[in-house]
Amino acid sequence: MSITPDYDNFLLELKANQTEKEHYQNQIRMMYLVTYGIVLVLGLTLNFILMFVGWQKYKSYKKIAIWVLALSATHLIFCGAVVFQLLYAYYEFVWYYGTVTCKLSSYITYGSMYSTASILGLWSISSAFSKSACIKRSKNCYIFLILFSWTLAAVLAMPSLFSREVQLVQCVDDYDFEDFKTTPDAIKKLKAVVVSRFLFGLVIPAFVMFVSCCVASKSFHNRCIQCKKQTQIICAVKVTYFVCWGPQIVLTLLQATTNNLHPNAFKYGLPTATALATTHCFMCPLIYILGECSIKMHWMTHDPEYIEERADQTIHLVNKSSA
Repeated sequence: MSITPDYDNFLLELKANQTEKEHYQNQIRMMYLVTYGIVLVLGLTLNFILMFVGWQKYKSYKKIAIWVLALSATHLIFCGAVVFQLLYAYYEFVWYYGTVTCKLSSYITYGSMYSTASILGLWSISSAFSKSACIKRSKNCYIFLILFSWTLAAVLAMPSLFSREVQLVQCVDDYDFEDFKTTPDAIKKLKAVVVSRFLFGLVIPAFVMFVSCCVASKSFHNRCIQCKKQTQIICAVKVTYFVCWGPQIVLTLLQATTNNLHPNAFKYGLPTATALATTHCFMCPLIYILGECSIKMHWMTHDPEYIEERADQTIHLVNKSSA
């Protein structure tokens, strides 16, 4: 019996694996190029339009326009990170732009995610308690809330500045902060990061929005067509955030904490979920426009509280006259 190694079979197997790897990378690369190209064109165009229209609406009615402007500014900054991701995919996942831009690209991406989540959560709270004395007395209440959301996002996204590194010409996470390794300490740090993204990016914002929705009164909104339309548009924006970012956050959490899923769930699912998350930056302005089928977006200046007060006054006068 011959014990001579079968080098021909070995080389054929190696070549087959290399071909399969190249085919997979080309598929993912093309998906990223198409998605990021669409995101940049629509994201920059629609958000610039939204900034212009939103500023005009802000002059007449600040309560909704200021939140729309804050989200639009966040998404415009996010487009800067998408530019580098597009170039990264174009050059076949070779990072030519240094460690600083590698860190900033990831930092801006997750900073945008946290910022959007916190803005939507605080928007829900402010809407639910809009009649409270605290909000009515503070002229700059909404500005303070938005600044707080940006500050919170900047802090929560900090791990990207420390962990993201250029390793073997690729921009990847390195939780050992030295050489690229997989050690128990690195896994603990990775788990802490993905759990914080799951909590602050999904669970807490969803809980805050749900509680705010339960607290807010919807009785009048159901009778007013414009109020109902406005509520539907804002609700659609909140749901879209979870649809876009949810799969990416959940899959990264599962990847770090369990190995029970099929390998293809991460091999193909995670890149797809990452691409889906980037589309969020143009989905919001698209919803604003399509919700009213008009680029003027008059729904922003509709004031449900004013109409409700007028309706209450009318009912009071009718009751008084009939008495």
